[in-house]
Amino acid sequence: MILDSKEEVVKYLIQEGFINGDDKALVEHLSGGVSCRVWKISVNNDRWVIKQALEKLDVTADWFSDVERIHREHEVMKQLELVIPDSNIPKILHVDYVNHIYMMTCAEEGVQTWKEYLMDRVFNTETAKSAADILSLIHSQSHKIDEQVKAKFSDQKYFIQLRIDPFHRFLINKYPELSTEINTLIEELTEQNTCLVHGDFSPKNMLIEKSGRIVLIDYEVAHWGNPVFDLAYCLGHLMLKTWHLKKPEQILKLISVFITNYKGQVSNLLPHLGLMLLARMDGKSPVNYIQDDTLKQVIRTTAISWIRGADSGLNVFDAIKKQF
Repeated sequence: MILDSKEEVVKYLIQEGFINGDDKALVEHLSGGVSCRVWKISVNNDRWVIKQALEKLDVTADWFSDVERIHREHEVMKQLELVIPDSNIPKILHVDYVNHIYMMTCAEEGVQTWKEYLMDRVFNTETAKSAADILSLIHSQSHKIDEQVKAKFSDQKYFIQLRIDPFHRFLINKYPELSTEINTLIEELTEQNTCLVHGDFSPKNMLIEKSGRIVLIDYEVAHWGNPVFDLAYCLGHLMLKTWHLKKPEQILKLISVFITNYKGQVSNLLPHLGLMLLARMDGKSPVNYIQDDTLKQVIRTTAISWIRGADSGLNVFDAIKKQF
């Protein structure tokens, strides 16, 4: 069953016994990035979110991924509930292994993502600290996950389909002169596996409640891997917004707070950060808010220099600050 319309969502909910034909269900399509159909359902006093994986991702280039990745997402969320009991992770309400669907609790009404706040030029250092805190918990507490489950999460198939192939290997085809350096980064990400990695730790996946607490979503790329990926991925998004919004002082403060409050240890962060920047210019899923060709070239120059090892003598924040 394909949930590609409000009518299909209602039909599915009736079929699964969550509502009956007399219920007045309000169904709203939500942005699910490029990889999923996502719907919000409001009925009586309940609000749910239902997700179904797309086989072909919604980008210009051909980009396919196994729809069974949706089950990695809810399985990871269940495990994080156990090892981080006070974390604000949505609760799983329903799982459908046949149609590759799951349903979870919905965040409070009126929440915005951290990305939306940033784009509205709202720069809150407490949000940056909270983001670092929750990432630190995921990386440090995931050792408590059951060994059998950990072994299952060690299968990096979805990470390779959704990150390594469309980012790293796609870039090797565009920049063959960087193949040695990029292959080294691939080896570090796929062989130095020490904790649970979110894989999509981006401001767009952090819902900010009125209290300031973060609800972290979108775990389909989660895997047992190298924590440097999450740091590079998030810092890459923050740097891109620094260039785009032309607010270096404010966003550099957020970056400083994020780096300072992250409690884990990672190595070789700067080349991985360079790769993230280059991927968001020339990978399969470039950011849509940077269109200026001159700025794109500035970002490419920084990215390539870091991939090649430039600024390795600086700490990461100083290297980032130097670009602005």
